[in-house]
Amino acid sequence: MRDLVVQVPSRGIRILDGVSLSLGSGQTLGLVGESGCGKSMTCYAIAGALPRGISQTGGSISLEGDGGRGSTIAMIFQDPTSSLNPVHTIGFYLESALLRHQGLKGNDARLEAMRLLERVGIDQAKSRLRSYPHQFSGGMNQRVMIAHALAAKPKLLIADEPTTSLDVTTQAQILHLLEELRSETGMALLIVSHDLGVIARLADRASVMYCGKVVETAPVGELLARAAHPYARALIDCMPSIDPDDLEPPIPIPGSVPLLDSLPSGCYFHPRCQRASDRCVSSFPDPAKVGPHHEAACYHPVLA
Repeated sequence: MRDLVVQVPSRGIRILDGVSLSLGSGQTLGLVGESGCGKSMTCYAIAGALPRGISQTGGSISLEGDGGRGSTIAMIFQDPTSSLNPVHTIGFYLESALLRHQGLKGNDARLEAMRLLERVGIDQAKSRLRSYPHQFSGGMNQRVMIAHALAAKPKLLIADEPTTSLDVTTQAQILHLLEELRSETGMALLIVSHDLGVIARLADRASVMYCGKVVETAPVGELLARAAHPYARALIDCMPSIDPDDLEPPIPIPGSVPLLDSLPSGCYFHPRCQRASDRCVSSFPDPAKVGPHHEAACYHPVLA
């Protein structure tokens, strides 16, 4: 993705403003930021599924070997139960996907649907195909969503807050499943989360977004240890610690994410930033290297 711009043309509002990302086969990229920072809209743009009234007006998205995004990309969402049609069985849902993506039907589709359910950890797959979404727990429905994604044999799997509505134990199981599937298939994984713990577990690299812009990108270990952008550092300071030698309470970020139709001048984070200067108020900084594979868009990066 290069310099992607996504707008609401009728109102002249930029939702994404010059977003650039890259992701290779077998890699995992995490997108981090508060609600309203543009993470989900970035995913919809990649998948070619922007809502009505919202358009890509600049930049480019290139997919290697792209035979149409539907055959290359699959996406799972944070509320799996509401993403499944309640009037159709799990079997209908999976077999329809297998027909569309692999041309399978009848007994072949049924057997492959059972195999997919078993692969994502759902027992008694044959009888489960006759079940409806309301008969499954949230965790089981998320496994169904992952099985549905695998039916497309995607080169890229986008997981938009895939564990938000799940309990901690189920969350860990889903994350482990995603790790296994990435390793087995060699697909790329783009995971969106406001939870840095999820990003730390799954991602190789992470990009921090704020008000439709990427403000920092780094290998995930380096980001957590040496975040350079004040916003990224503030997100990390919000994380509670379980270290018995570090029991300081989390530090909340002052203020809130501004509305897209009333963004401040210059760097969008400057009204909430203790390091802001007059330069930050007047212009938005370009990304600059702060390490070999580490970039931050900040005039006053935290380098200590």
